[in-house]
Amino acid sequence: MSMRNNLLEALSDNIVIDKDKCIYCGLCVETCILDNLRLKLAPCSQGCPLEVNVQGYVQEVKRGNDDKAREILRDKLIFPEILGRICSAPCEEKCHRGQVGDAAVAARAIKRYLTDGREVEDIYLPEIGEDTGKRVAVVGSGPAGLQAAYDLRLPGHEVVVFESGQKPGGMMRWAIPEFRLPVEVLDRELTQLERMGVQFLCGVLVGQDHSLTDLSREYDAVILATGCPKTAALNIEGEQLDGVYSGLEVLRVGRLGGDLSLSGSLVVIGGGNVAVDSAQVALRLGADRVTVVSLEGADDLPAFPEEVANAGKAGIDFEHSWGPVRFFGDRGRVSGVELQHCTAVFDASGVFKPQFDSCTLKTIPADTVIVAIGQKRDGSLFKEMPVVDPLTLQAGDSNVFLSGDCATGPSSVVKAMASGRRAAESARRFLAGEHLAYGRSYRGPVETEFEIDTTPGSDEARVRPPHRECTGFGDFSELEERLEEDAARTEAGRCYSCGQPFGKFRTCWFCLPCEVECPEDALWVEVPYLLR
Repeated sequence: MSMRNNLLEALSDNIVIDKDKCIYCGLCVETCILDNLRLKLAPCSQGCPLEVNVQGYVQEVKRGNDDKAREILRDKLIFPEILGRICSAPCEEKCHRGQVGDAAVAARAIKRYLTDGREVEDIYLPEIGEDTGKRVAVVGSGPAGLQAAYDLRLPGHEVVVFESGQKPGGMMRWAIPEFRLPVEVLDRELTQLERMGVQFLCGVLVGQDHSLTDLSREYDAVILATGCPKTAALNIEGEQLDGVYSGLEVLRVGRLGGDLSLSGSLVVIGGGNVAVDSAQVALRLGADRVTVVSLEGADDLPAFPEEVANAGKAGIDFEHSWGPVRFFGDRGRVSGVELQHCTAVFDASGVFKPQFDSCTLKTIPADTVIVAIGQKRDGSLFKEMPVVDPLTLQAGDSNVFLSGDCATGPSSVVKAMASGRRAAESARRFLAGEHLAYGRSYRGPVETEFEIDTTPGSDEARVRPPHRECTGFGDFSELEERLEEDAARTEAGRCYSCGQPFGKFRTCWFCLPCEVECPEDALWVEVPYLLR
């Protein structure tokens, strides 16, 4: 087959693409009657769990068409302001410019430039389908639950979201610090679901106020999106001493307030975003000196590099390649941490299995310790965890679907949203009597491996959004700021614009639907003279 394809591709391609107009939406590819066209899918777009057309919106910013760029974002994203701040940016990890030795295009910062500071009335509301008479319960209002609620409301289902907290948002509301995600941004984004008719029942704990069995009987489908609210423990000596807290406890106090005043020396155990965020919050709650202790080396921390850099600028110290042996205390309160050198975090197969040199030890004094080594799922809703289909996320053959961290374990906000979307699609098919798995693993007529022309991108260095330094105790104001217009266009100009449609099989019959349907007049078909 590969030889046949190579021979066909050696023939003349009569499909002409104007890359100064194309938005890489793939409509022409979907329209092609003879299955001739394929879309070379840009690596950034390949990397996005929500399948956002990253190349498209970046190129439209480069061209000065911001409204069009917002339309492209709106096609897939319901919370662009939130993701413009806290997305883990897997698109940037895949960016070809970043792969060939330069810095990746700052797609997340460009997204924030496009959407930051909108008024509530300016947030696009999609058209809702006619009432289907079907009712869906969504348990949990974190990113997965909110995405599922949105997607299931669109076709006209009644959607009720059950949230144990007093306001929706899940860990985005109480575990992501204000200096990374202001609550006003979260509230503004969430208003669109209420305006769409999604109902929120807050202060309701499923498993206590309502059983999962009752919900599955009362509703036609149930989406479980309860996240990973439980804190993983070290299970070492001294972990129960006064002054030892979990990262989630500290983040909750920093976000919602509470009786926790810190002082003196504080040690954070962990190397992820929760650990680094906890360290930043601890400074703002009064700690004089904060040290983050991680198993990983300096170049291997799972936390966002920019957040690690921000922590360093704020005066937070890092001790890399160390793990705790025990906490020791004085009169029932923690007073220090004994550490041993970590020689490896993963085994040869890539499995998390830390190895230590027990002969290399050191002690750090600590008035407070924060343990932030990860989260766990809450299995209290089930007598035993059900078997969940990895593709459809259906629990057995029931009307219950798991999503987000509840289904996969801890992940990022954008991956949780993608999981919520996948569970919602399964529930939609379930309610419509359709096959749950058919066609789900096929991304479409796209090419994912191809040669990339690197000449279109400018030689400019990656822009850095304006950044404000923390002023210390009580300063929870946002640190990173929005790109200015000139900076956003300059950054977009760095994009190689890797992908494009092309005639793969050279089987064009000049029927022209692809040309007629192209919304940007970016494609035309060269018709031989004798056929005109």
